[in-house]
Amino acid sequence: MDRNSMIGLGLIFLILITFAWINQPSEEELKTLKLQKDSIMAAQLQQDSLSRVTAQLKAQTDSLKNIDTAFAKQSFGTLATAAIGTEQFVNLENDELKLTFSNKGGALKKVVLKKHKTYYQKELILFDGENEEMNYILPLAEGKTVETKDLFFTPEPSADGKSLSMVLYAGDGKKFVQQYSLTDNANLIDYKVSLEGMNKLLASDVKSIEMKWRARMRKQEKTKVAEERTTTIYFKTITDEPDYISETKEETITPEGNVKWVSFKQQYFNASLIAEQSFTKAVTETRNDATDTSYIKYLSATLTIPVNNTANDAFNMQLYFGSNHYKTLKKLDIQLERIVPMGWGIFRWVNKYLTVNVFYFLSQYIGSFGIIIFLLTLIVKTILFPLVYRSYLSTAKMRVLKPEMDEIKEKYGDDLARVQQENMKIYRQAGVNPLGGCLPVLLQMPILIAMFQFFPSAFELRQQAFLWAEDLSTFDSVLSLPFSIPGYGDHVSLFALLMTISSVVYAIYNSDQSGMTGQMKYISYFMPVIFLFVLNSFAAGLNYYYFVSNLFTIGQQIMIRGFVDEGKLHAEIQENKKKPVKQSKLQAKLEEMAKSRGVDLKQGNMKKK
Repeated sequence: MDRNSMIGLGLIFLILITFAWINQPSEEELKTLKLQKDSIMAAQLQQDSLSRVTAQLKAQTDSLKNIDTAFAKQSFGTLATAAIGTEQFVNLENDELKLTFSNKGGALKKVVLKKHKTYYQKELILFDGENEEMNYILPLAEGKTVETKDLFFTPEPSADGKSLSMVLYAGDGKKFVQQYSLTDNANLIDYKVSLEGMNKLLASDVKSIEMKWRARMRKQEKTKVAEERTTTIYFKTITDEPDYISETKEETITPEGNVKWVSFKQQYFNASLIAEQSFTKAVTETRNDATDTSYIKYLSATLTIPVNNTANDAFNMQLYFGSNHYKTLKKLDIQLERIVPMGWGIFRWVNKYLTVNVFYFLSQYIGSFGIIIFLLTLIVKTILFPLVYRSYLSTAKMRVLKPEMDEIKEKYGDDLARVQQENMKIYRQAGVNPLGGCLPVLLQMPILIAMFQFFPSAFELRQQAFLWAEDLSTFDSVLSLPFSIPGYGDHVSLFALLMTISSVVYAIYNSDQSGMTGQMKYISYFMPVIFLFVLNSFAAGLNYYYFVSNLFTIGQQIMIRGFVDEGKLHAEIQENKKKPVKQSKLQAKLEEMAKSRGVDLKQGNMKKK
């Protein structure tokens, strides 16, 4: 190698060394490169680990699938394939209802009343998810008993979106179908259960299958206490009148005979299951729910559905979800309106033929139910005015005769039998019925009691505001107390106070007019105070009605007093004394009672026994 070549190679080597020295990485760049290298190695390790875990999970999943399949075959027999699936939800909806169905069990899972809200203006839900159950018990020929809630159905909605079929395919043309269809009545759902070819699958001796219907009733209104005393199960057998489990009991009742319908009834809403023909048996049960303030009671019904064990069995039903509005339920023509509590006997007649019809008629023209209650009171008081007049007239006659009766009492002192004898003599001569003032008042009691039963459950009053009351269907509270008074509550109802004050005023006025003295006088003052404790937590509409009723009664008394001349009345009584005495049946009965006590009213002395 010549000298020039050596110099050239040396220069190249020097250049390379210089370039390498100039471009060598800094300490920070070296750290960065190390981190990148470490990250690449960690990612590679993680990928390897993930691959191993994935492989293990796949192996475990395959194993679990095999276990699930084996378990399904053991538990569900020929229906094992229907026991494996993923839960999905399907909706049906109209103007009134939003219904949610689950393919697991093919059952209704949630019902929302679209036009109504809870007291706290939240979505009003009658059924809700896991708290409800509509489940069928299927006895299979292979000796197993299967519940449809554990099986997956295939949803098959109609093209128009008005019906939904939940189909359980059991192979070889065998199907268990639950079909739900919207109807012209927006609150009513047609519900049909079909067993197509299932006779080959069910036990040969099966004559019926059981349906379990359970619900945990949600709190919808202001107070849980008010809902507890109005939430229960009603049922109607084919031959008897509708009956129910007492709201105050936790009880199981099995109605005698075939059952037409069963209703899960709350204070203002209900969910009812109605058979086209009848259920052959029903077992109903209620239990209080003290575990959660958001719920009221557990309600359940186990219903027996007849089957003919033929290739095509079907059972037609209807589901009603809606309000406890008397007129609406009555249109169904199955006596479902009987779930609206209106009392019994004469009290029910008053509410059925007077109160409900007045409310329905006036509500078509008047928007305020406060005014409607006022007009209802006016109508009732107008109807009762003749009785009030007769009561006042009888009281006035007794008041006119009081001086003579006082003289008799002073004359005969402690001889009560003789005092009674002389008093009866005056009554006969004057033509006065001593019970004439009481009977008209007693005849008014059915209306007062009927209103007591109607107002707390009147759907018409729900969420209707009037004056300071935000909701006439529950108590009005003008003052919240920092403590709770036993029997009274932790609030002050102004309508209850006004009712009590007006009752006391009327008691004072009435005692002055009737000359009531002694213990009875103070009892009449004390009774309204007792009712204040009872009614403080009752519907504001009820207390408002009683308050207005008291005002009308006082006004009528003052008006009648203005045109009844007691001086003229006294003169008429004196004239009556001169006329021959015609003994009434009541007077004859009183005379007979006096004789039994040893008093001879005609002879005017005591018989010796």
